[in-house]
Amino acid sequence: MIPQETVEEIKRTLDIVEVVEDFVPLKKKGKSWIGLCPFHVDNTPSMYVTPSMNLYKCFSCGASGDAIKFVQEKEGKSYVEALKYLAAKYGIKIVEKKRSPEEEEKHKRRESIFVTMNYAKDYFMRMMQISDEGKSLGLGYFKNRKFNGDTINTFDLGYSLDSWDSLEKDATQKGYTIEALELAGLRSENEKGRKYDRFRGRVMFPIHDLSGRVIAFGARTLKKDGKPKYLNSPETEIYHKSDALYGIYQSKDAIRVKDRCYLVEGYTDVISLHQAGIKNVVASSGTALTEGQIKQIKRFTNNVTAVFDGDAAGLKAAIRGVDMLLQQGLNVRVVRLPEGEDPDSYCDTLGGEKFAEFLKKEETDFILFAARLYSEEAKNDPLNKAEKIREVLKSIAVIPDTIQQEIFIKECADVFDISVESLINNLNEIKQREIERIEKEKNRARRPYENPTGGSVGNSVASIPPPMSPSDIPSDMPPPMDMPPPAIEPDTHFSPEFIDAQPPTLPPLGEEHEKANKKQDSSNPKGKFVKLGIHEEEFIRILLLYGDQYVDENVGYIYEYLFNELGSMMLEDEFCQQILVDYKNETAMGEIPSLQHFKERYSSENDLRNLNRITNTGGHQPSVEWFKRHRIVIPNKDENLGRLAYNSLLHYKMTYLTDLIDKCHIGLTEAEKAMDDEKMMEALHLMTLLTQQRKDIANQLGITIKL
Repeated sequence: MIPQETVEEIKRTLDIVEVVEDFVPLKKKGKSWIGLCPFHVDNTPSMYVTPSMNLYKCFSCGASGDAIKFVQEKEGKSYVEALKYLAAKYGIKIVEKKRSPEEEEKHKRRESIFVTMNYAKDYFMRMMQISDEGKSLGLGYFKNRKFNGDTINTFDLGYSLDSWDSLEKDATQKGYTIEALELAGLRSENEKGRKYDRFRGRVMFPIHDLSGRVIAFGARTLKKDGKPKYLNSPETEIYHKSDALYGIYQSKDAIRVKDRCYLVEGYTDVISLHQAGIKNVVASSGTALTEGQIKQIKRFTNNVTAVFDGDAAGLKAAIRGVDMLLQQGLNVRVVRLPEGEDPDSYCDTLGGEKFAEFLKKEETDFILFAARLYSEEAKNDPLNKAEKIREVLKSIAVIPDTIQQEIFIKECADVFDISVESLINNLNEIKQREIERIEKEKNRARRPYENPTGGSVGNSVASIPPPMSPSDIPSDMPPPMDMPPPAIEPDTHFSPEFIDAQPPTLPPLGEEHEKANKKQDSSNPKGKFVKLGIHEEEFIRILLLYGDQYVDENVGYIYEYLFNELGSMMLEDEFCQQILVDYKNETAMGEIPSLQHFKERYSSENDLRNLNRITNTGGHQPSVEWFKRHRIVIPNKDENLGRLAYNSLLHYKMTYLTDLIDKCHIGLTEAEKAMDDEKMMEALHLMTLLTQQRKDIANQLGITIKL
């Protein structure tokens, strides 16, 4: 572990402008510096770097954070790796904390596996280049696939000799132990106890992690009767199949810049498309996508296009695997290839440019694609049609965005020739059954609260209520449409004036909201900041006082829930944003900071005054005037923290939506003056969508909005 004092020294020493300029040219503009954002295709400078806050922010794609996060995202490094990179840049010596004997043993074992895997990669590449067998079979196979030398080197392709122990002999001669080979998954054992090289007579596809280290191998037999056709490394201390994506290291920069990830099935699909110039592509290696794999994709984009082979059986299986992408909030589109084609073969047939054009032309929203496919299959069979409709509704049910749900419902109603009301009723039934299932599982697993940290941290609540029901806190699945709002305390009511003084949405609210947010309010450019301030301080107050509280296995810690909801958004208030960055850095290092931690860290009189004002830690009950002015309920010691955090976030979202709607009004007025019918219709459509979402949130809060 890196000592905290060293982390603080790195933060004090680094200059975020210098760090960013290692990757992006910057120009001075006022108190900030601007440059082209490296996280998307940026033609005009949209990224601002503010040294006084140690923050960067792209006002086009939303990328933001401090210098450490910039290095993490740009280079695909972990938090600790980014710290080591910055320490080396500024000549800061890192003396890591002494590990326990067990930790030291585990660290040495993992490092040994990484070194051994790198050796094996070099060995397989060398055998393909110098041995007659490797040149004839291995290199011959890749040349037959039309892979050129640069591509072979980019993906570290190689060949394993058809021998029982050629790898073992070469490795031991070079000082590697049998134990290291076995820990790396390079040796196997048969029923009679004989050990041998796991990979024999196969072309080798190294699997890399995000930083480019080899963590496993995929191997294809070249024998007609060879079984199995593909053989992968077993799970090891450094390789977990559910977290690995083939090609992610080679494609991460292209995915970030293109803001889209093409998802295919096989190794050669990835390599062929990459060589053809379509470099933003990864493969799930023939398995259903997992949450760990999706998280890797989400680090670089929220847009995924799944490229399906043409055969019907494989298509249906692939469709069933897309729901997890939808559930994680990704925008999923689909391309179906002609019958009998796969991405590798069809890209070779069309050529890179035409295949790229084909992907753009043929991609369809996943829900609409599935609806059309199922409708065509079941058009003459009413019972089958009903079942297919339910299949599509199950996919719609897991989408977090309620606006998207409503749009998909209307489109599916047209495809299946069925009423919107009927689809909504069925959708709500599906959601209700899922809520009941989750509740039953939680009841079975329910147990007394135990603080995993072994006691309260900082100024925290002494006890936690039993695990919350789905109505107390949002799950990954949105509530049913027209679902009755949760009960609000009798003395908590909100006036229309308060609603008009509310803020934005935490998770990005979709493409439409981003369009609206780009329309600047020239008459009051800072008005949004005033509206947001109250709710940003409430967000920070909950984080500081209750962030260390563990709710249950579904919600986790309060700080985790708040961070997940906030996503990559930055707070407008500089002091609140600095607390947020520091809190994230501490939790990334495995520590949940207490309020006392910040009181000791922020030593200036002004900072302490702001900290005390936000947390209201005077030991007194808040006055009636506080509630009248802010409409924020200060929780009692035993208040349901899940509802507290949830409602705070909803109010924050409400204000954001109101601000975007105001911008739409301005855009509409400008369009009317310019007699621009197209922009007028766009503004009206956008205003309708935003108003509906604000209404949905108001319903959840039990608020009536006066339009």
